[in-house]
Amino acid sequence: MFHRTLGRLAIALGLFVGSAATDAGAQQTFHYPEDTRPASLLPFFAEDMSAVRMVELIFDSLVFQNKRGDVDKGLATSWKVDDDQGGIRFVLREGVKWHDGEPFTAEDVVFTIRAAQDPKTIFNAKSKFNFIRDVTAEGQYGVHVAFERPIPEAEKRFISLKIIPKHGFPSTAISRKDKFAREPIGTGPFRLKKGGFSLRSIALEQNPDYWNQAKIGEVQMQHTPDKSAQINLLQYSGVKAGVQAVIFLPPKNIALFENSDSVVLEPYHTVSWWYMAYSHENKALAERPVRQAIGLAIDREELLEAHLGRGDILTGPFTESSPFYNFQVEKSAVDLDRANQLLEDAGWKKKGDVRMKGKLKLDFEFVMDKELASNQALFLGIQAQLKKIGVTTRPTYVDHARYRDQVFTRRKFDLTLNIWSFEEVEDVYPLFHSKGPMNFIGYNNADVDTLLDTAKATKDYKKYKEMMKQLHALLAQDLPYYFLWSLDIYSGISKKVRNVYIQPFYYFTSFPEWELSP
Repeated sequence: MFHRTLGRLAIALGLFVGSAATDAGAQQTFHYPEDTRPASLLPFFAEDMSAVRMVELIFDSLVFQNKRGDVDKGLATSWKVDDDQGGIRFVLREGVKWHDGEPFTAEDVVFTIRAAQDPKTIFNAKSKFNFIRDVTAEGQYGVHVAFERPIPEAEKRFISLKIIPKHGFPSTAISRKDKFAREPIGTGPFRLKKGGFSLRSIALEQNPDYWNQAKIGEVQMQHTPDKSAQINLLQYSGVKAGVQAVIFLPPKNIALFENSDSVVLEPYHTVSWWYMAYSHENKALAERPVRQAIGLAIDREELLEAHLGRGDILTGPFTESSPFYNFQVEKSAVDLDRANQLLEDAGWKKKGDVRMKGKLKLDFEFVMDKELASNQALFLGIQAQLKKIGVTTRPTYVDHARYRDQVFTRRKFDLTLNIWSFEEVEDVYPLFHSKGPMNFIGYNNADVDTLLDTAKATKDYKKYKEMMKQLHALLAQDLPYYFLWSLDIYSGISKKVRNVYIQPFYYFTSFPEWELSP
């Protein structure tokens, strides 16, 4: 164990020593590792959290949420909602330049919104922009956005809209394969260094023309899927070979830094939850008794304590801090007798180690992203628990890019384990509506569709909230996923970094204010 740890650390240190030695003013380079490589630096397609964090440094929104939780000025210096709440008018910041020197204007905002709504621009969060009916430029620095219906607190809808340059694309039909995904041009506080995008790292440098100049000169993100290596690098945060932050500390490692002289623990409040997804294309998993039996066999408390640490066990698609969480839905306890009886009653008879019904077997391919470090241990725990009820699982570990393609695009899996992260509150319409763009499990429930459609159309927040609680109860019963946990999350930050404030979801929103001492 000692030699393996040293080996992992040596590899990781080698990566960081190389970058630290070649950077001018290396003491002003902020280093941090990521579990996974960003799939794309094009904002529409930034669908994993490593990409979201990078995009936050490279691009700007019209507005952002400040430390007080208020909507603040970004690329827009002022805004006014129409009297009937049917639209909003933005006045844009003058003198802003894109990283290639081109001027930022209202035409870029119009282009971004029209690209988001172009049917040929296909991305998971597309439904977030369905509330927009039209957008028009009003001179060089004015934009009016008209809504499909009155929207209260409309400016908040634009926090997540990162503006992209009109001159960077031939049309509003934008492809995932566009070279912009690896050669981004933003207006944000940092720009991609020349040759800065590689399989192992992404290097950014300060944008000299930024309106709110960053205090740190460069940012180096290193792909380091080994969590133990990340932890070791953080312990060396005070030297050139170390890192200045680990985004997510596994709860079981928090104790290492609770009394540290060099690292401070910062709470990172995310709206995210773990799930085990069932492919409803699989005839066996399309049967609710099978999904219920699997849920009754899995000991979530045991898995959480053994592999992840502290958190809440969930009963539905919302965290306990969500206004939509339905506390009247009871958490199911492990009940192997009932699980076996459900399967027997549904016609699944045990033959050897596996249950069968005709030619169908309860034998499933379990596809996992091998870059999520905890996945292998979690799978082995789940595999052992399911074996007790005659369900066998076969693991397939694939790298991050292939995982996204195989699971979310081609939908070639039976079971998978992953995490959904949300901006403020959970918008689950894309996940569970039969026409939802993120419904990769092929789930189709007419009652769920009706409830989601009705909630989407309502203008009454209280009614919407009540409908989401009904949805929680309905999904807890039907189990399109097996809802697992939301974790207590802390970041580890070097004490050399000052003025740190971490935004929920948008980790680097206030990064221009962070300072790094030599």
